[in-house]
Amino acid sequence: MDRMNTDILNPLTHDLSNCETEAIHSPGLIQPHGVLFVLAESDLQIIRVSDNTEVFFAIEAKSLIGRKLDFLFSEKQINDFKKSLQNLDPKIVQSIELERNIDEQSSLFKGQYHKNEDFVILELEKEDSPGLSELYFYNLIKQFIENIKKTENFGETIKLVAQEIRSITGYDRVMVYQFESDGSGVVIAESKGENVLESYLDMHYPAVDIPKQARKLYVQNWVRLILDTNYEPVSLFPPINPVTEKPVDLSYSVLRSVSSMHLEYCHNMGLSGSMTISIVNKQELAGLIVCHHYSPRYINYQTRYYCEFLGKLISLEFFHQQEKEAEKEREKIKELKLKLGYKIDDKSVSFGNVIKHNSLTILDLVKAQGAALYLGDELILIGATPTEKQVRDLMDWFFSLPQQEVFSTSSLPEIYPTAKKFKKEAAGLLVISIFLHNTSYHLFWFRTEVIQTVNWGGNPHQPYQIDPYNIHRLSPRGSFDLWRESVCEKSLSWQPVEIEAALELRSTLLLAALEFSQVALQKAAEQAEIANRTKSQFLARMSHELRTPLNAILGFAQLMNRNTNLSIDQREYIDIINRSGEHLLALINDVLEMSKIEAGQQTFNENDFNLYNLLDSLKQIFTMKAQNKGLELVFDLRPEVPEYITTDENKLRQVLSNLLDNAFKFTKVGQITVRVSCPKEKTEIIFEVADTGAGIAENEIGILFEPFVQTESGRKSMQGTGLGLPISRQFVRLLGGEMTVRSAVRKGSTFTFNIKVALCDRNDVIALNCERRIIGLEPNQLNYRILVVEDVEQNRRLLWELMNTIGFEVRTAENGLEALSIWQSWRPHLIWMDILMPIMDGYEATKRIKATPEGQQTVIIALTANAFSSEQKTAKTAGCNDFLSKPYREKVLLEKMALHLGVRYYYETDPLKSQKARELTKLTREELLVMPQLWLGKVYQAASHLDEETILELIKEIPDEYEVIARKLKELVNNYRLDVILELTRV
Repeated sequence: MDRMNTDILNPLTHDLSNCETEAIHSPGLIQPHGVLFVLAESDLQIIRVSDNTEVFFAIEAKSLIGRKLDFLFSEKQINDFKKSLQNLDPKIVQSIELERNIDEQSSLFKGQYHKNEDFVILELEKEDSPGLSELYFYNLIKQFIENIKKTENFGETIKLVAQEIRSITGYDRVMVYQFESDGSGVVIAESKGENVLESYLDMHYPAVDIPKQARKLYVQNWVRLILDTNYEPVSLFPPINPVTEKPVDLSYSVLRSVSSMHLEYCHNMGLSGSMTISIVNKQELAGLIVCHHYSPRYINYQTRYYCEFLGKLISLEFFHQQEKEAEKEREKIKELKLKLGYKIDDKSVSFGNVIKHNSLTILDLVKAQGAALYLGDELILIGATPTEKQVRDLMDWFFSLPQQEVFSTSSLPEIYPTAKKFKKEAAGLLVISIFLHNTSYHLFWFRTEVIQTVNWGGNPHQPYQIDPYNIHRLSPRGSFDLWRESVCEKSLSWQPVEIEAALELRSTLLLAALEFSQVALQKAAEQAEIANRTKSQFLARMSHELRTPLNAILGFAQLMNRNTNLSIDQREYIDIINRSGEHLLALINDVLEMSKIEAGQQTFNENDFNLYNLLDSLKQIFTMKAQNKGLELVFDLRPEVPEYITTDENKLRQVLSNLLDNAFKFTKVGQITVRVSCPKEKTEIIFEVADTGAGIAENEIGILFEPFVQTESGRKSMQGTGLGLPISRQFVRLLGGEMTVRSAVRKGSTFTFNIKVALCDRNDVIALNCERRIIGLEPNQLNYRILVVEDVEQNRRLLWELMNTIGFEVRTAENGLEALSIWQSWRPHLIWMDILMPIMDGYEATKRIKATPEGQQTVIIALTANAFSSEQKTAKTAGCNDFLSKPYREKVLLEKMALHLGVRYYYETDPLKSQKARELTKLTREELLVMPQLWLGKVYQAASHLDEETILELIKEIPDEYEVIARKLKELVNNYRLDVILELTRV
């Protein structure tokens, strides 16, 4: 079995810990049966080349560096090559055929090429024979497909594939591996020559035979050929890319050199040549077709393409088989839904009895032998189960884990040792959970212990040995003889199709739980609850998926802004990125607000601010909209209203913005008025937003504040989602007030709300608005060690860059397991811990660190793209000292470090921003009079139509001598101040 494709390493240094992290995609070496070029994409100049060109071209490698590819091949061939590179996707590998003619002698080369950053990787192999015709392979494919049609099952199909590949390639042995859910492989088909005595059919091989990075390369490269396992690797010249000074990424290379570990593996099996063909399902490695030969063997490109076709064909068959199994389970679910639906209509039957009446179907659904249904405090046992006390103890353990909709294990005693006492009834466990109101419902399925005899190719439990240097090193098995193992305390594995069926059942039971819930809510309210919770789950996931890339966008923009060498234009572009990102973040937050409200997770974040400035900014924003619609906008601010107040500024702004948006949406003529008043006590402020619009019918006012419900005028407008007013009313309540509405059809509407406020000092507000940027650490402090744990490379790099720039000592890890290892050896002062990560998540890593006395001294701050406060509680329960949501602002992140570590920073002001702000305010109409009246009129028309693109084109017409004016106008456009441009150009 092909273990992995890695660079040539000394086995003594290749230990178990570095196996999973080895950079096998960039070994800097290739196999000698071909030549590899690294070319500049722009002109095909040779940047690097394998050091074996004398064999193929009779030219030294160093003599080719700096030359263009047309030095070796004709101009016509190179021109065709350049055309094929245009718009080529970097993930696409293309085949190529080139001919070299010297002194009337012709040499044919076949190979492949692909893009890599700004380079092109070209690989060529010399074809000494003309090869077989395309018609020959067409007929092969046609006949093979006809033969497949005659097979009766999947087993016959894969056996036919093994026979076909051995027939066309001539290998001594061809095997088809299928990977199990735990990553181990089993030989499910084999074709071997008469000279091969032993059979590997039904042999199992451990998951460590193919590490995760090797599996990734198998997905990228469908065919991998090793001509001779005793080859001498060829290095690239020069050793390092002179342009990037980095190793070249050979992930898509077919000539990439092979790991010494894999070569040792092959030698132990007595192999001299091999080829692997990938079987891929949904971008995951599902299996391998492995070819073995006991002498060196070369397979030409045409034959390899045919083998790749067979690999893709069997991949489709894998997927087809899975879908057939899934469809069977879906049919069972449909039957169960019908049965449950029938029983649900009978109000005399309890929810527990519905489960009992369908117990056989529920067990058969996931091929379980027993089940336990937990309804609040009621426990119902079905089939073969542990005792009631054992089940309740198991549930107590399960409830201590983080909440999850589905949970499965085929080795329960391994993670819950108490289960060894009842392993015969429950060695495997599958759980679906429903969380509704203050009640939870859980269905536990049990699978009995199955003592299995597994045939291994050698002992899988001895992957390493201790060498003379006392180093644990991987040691490929020297024997591949049959090694039998009895596996105990395990059940049959839960298959993906069974877990999918369990999730389907969860949805069905969720509806049933709504009907039979003993919570004091009506049936209609419960149905709305499940709809809202489903929506909340979707929004939470959407938040995570959107916030993660947005964190990188905003973070790197802030990081770039630290560069003091940036020009004014460059800072302008970064400001645009920041503003656009902040705008997108605001939209995401708006969509999430209703979900947070429904989940009871909305928070009140008060701050000191200038109310007059807030109202002025809203007036500026909506004035242009009023002018475009021909409406009058009036802001009536009573003199007794205080200027500086304390409340949640963002929520107040959102309420007023939403009410004004609605007023403009439904008002065609007349005016819109905002009135702000205050009682004598000045602890309450009253706001009114009145319009002369379409108005609301009396019978619709009662539904006005219901989520996702719109009035008739709202539906006709084809705008909005029906969330704005429900969110606004909830915000007002959070601010200590209430919202009411008065309306008459065709006369208009008035929305009134009050909020509770406190007065604050003017100087406090001014101080808050004078932020200074942190640029480094004050001297004479500890050398703070910071560990960044983040699985997304961009976000990991962002934090590393920021921490390093400030002056911290930083290390990074991409999962919880790696973080544990670094923490044990390095003892960081603070860990930025991402939550959702593969292998080991942030919760588990935090628990393990905090479980030690040393770990109690380490500050751990959770990082997550989940914006819900329940995530904060879970993180703190796991042991985190604090919590920060993505995308985070640089200032907040650094302040949290100061809070927990006592770090002291020094600051600097940004003179460029101050200069730009001063320049912006200096722009006058007199300065613009240097331009013709016709030009000013065009700018005015474009501004009145909110046509930013036309304004930017007109700015280009400003002569170079007035570049300052052009920059000021451009800044106004980028800051969305078309209202200012409108006033400056008004006739």
